[in-house]
Amino acid sequence: MCSNVFVTGRRSIQQDLGCPTADANLRAQCKDVWETTPKPCCWCDEGGRRCLLRAPRKEAYRVPLNIEVIDEPHFRDWLGRSWDYQGVDDHVLAEVPGFRIDVKLSQCSERSRATCITETALIDTTSGKSVQFKAGSPFPFTCSDAKLDGSEDKVVLGPVVVTKEDKGKSLAKWTAKLGTKLVAEVLVEEKVLDVLVKIGKGFDEGDVKGGLLSGVHREEVAKYWGKNLDRMKLAGSAIRVGARNAFRSAVTWRLPPEESYICSTKTKPYDFAKVMEPTHSRVSNIVNKETRLKYHACCQSLTCSPEGYDECIFDHYELNSFEEPKSCIGGYTTIAADICQRPNGEGGCVGGWTTWSICENNKQSRRYVVDKIAIPGFGVCPFPHDYIEVRSC
Repeated sequence: MCSNVFVTGRRSIQQDLGCPTADANLRAQCKDVWETTPKPCCWCDEGGRRCLLRAPRKEAYRVPLNIEVIDEPHFRDWLGRSWDYQGVDDHVLAEVPGFRIDVKLSQCSERSRATCITETALIDTTSGKSVQFKAGSPFPFTCSDAKLDGSEDKVVLGPVVVTKEDKGKSLAKWTAKLGTKLVAEVLVEEKVLDVLVKIGKGFDEGDVKGGLLSGVHREEVAKYWGKNLDRMKLAGSAIRVGARNAFRSAVTWRLPPEESYICSTKTKPYDFAKVMEPTHSRVSNIVNKETRLKYHACCQSLTCSPEGYDECIFDHYELNSFEEPKSCIGGYTTIAADICQRPNGEGGCVGGWTTWSICENNKQSRRYVVDKIAIPGFGVCPFPHDYIEVRSC
């Protein structure tokens, strides 16, 4: 049986779980563990995004319900934190027993300093076979001449089942089930792929074996993702990780070409010995009054989220080939409904601090991030978006 377990998500998950809002009495009632007080118990706080569950083992995993990577370099990991990473070449995105998802990160455009997902491989690690997608190509394929079983709307490769969905304004949209462990949605655009990874019904505690979505350094997977751990305490309360701290963890998931499943890499391996350095092309360096005005029409659906809005401006600036906007990048209207969604009675500010920066000149700083502005009449944010706090170290 399990102890108290925290479940978190990008959006409010309180309605999904049916847990009441936390108060002093509920916290006191739920302070024991299943072994000493075998009675189901739950409550939610942080605007419904974090919920405590005391339940049988089958519910004892602490992984957000919606886990995603959208328009790189912006990631949101399985610890519920967001961060930027602009590495290149092939990386492990997610790995669980029997399955892995690899992604290729490439420059978003000829002039761009940011990187995007351009290819992905959905892998059955038992057989070593994979279903592949790449930007600009609407149909899945394999590295060999072997044909995928199925039809134009549904293909099967062992336990990996890929189904075609309504594409909207994109080139194509596919949903892939990797056994019962993971569900991956792949949105194919002309120049980039958007990949959304969700946990499947067969996912269990301890199934996280690594990848960018683990949110940790390769050598720290067991520390954060072993069984019966208080991951909320280990990860801390920060909702965003600074660029340099994120780079130190993310770069460990870069693959030597001989270990990658990406088809193009098998044909033309890259130079793994090339030293990667943290990029200086960050959202805060690019987004200003001028760029906000230039791309406001493309990103106005995200004004409810200052952080999401600035990331959208950054992506449009980086992905368009010239200084002047040519067209709006696909995908953002798809996620806007989720970002701006307000469950009944939840209109307050949603925000929090980033992790503390690396200590330099005896100083550290952190930034307050507003994920969702308050609706008039509800609780406002304690600090403005991008407020900087500094301390000695």
